[in-house]
Amino acid sequence: MQTVFTILGQEVALDCADEERRRLEDLARALEARLSGFASEPDAARRLILTALSLLDEAQATGAALKRARAEIERLTDLVIDARLEAQGPGDTSVRGGVGALRRVAEGAA
Repeated sequence: MQTVFTILGQEVALDCADEERRRLEDLARALEARLSGFASEPDAARRLILTALSLLDEAQATGAALKRARAEIERLTDLVIDARLEAQGPGDTSVRGGVGALRRVAEGAA
């Protein structure tokens, strides 16, 4: 199957699976909308470059935020594990502060 869309007044045809067609068309509309943010730039190539840089900046910022969120989830998981171990009373404290202890707590080995 093929989908056709317009970017900067130029038709672009891409071969794709039927289930990918709508997603590609949605992405093309989103790209065209982004490009309109640089409408004051008369050069199409420059508009594409500015849009690509903007998208890459967003992707990197999102990746960094995701990395921070994962670290925070891991930290909070460690706190939950420590609290569960504390609630179970004295025992093996070597697993405190580690996400790996979660499985041992769940299995009742801690």
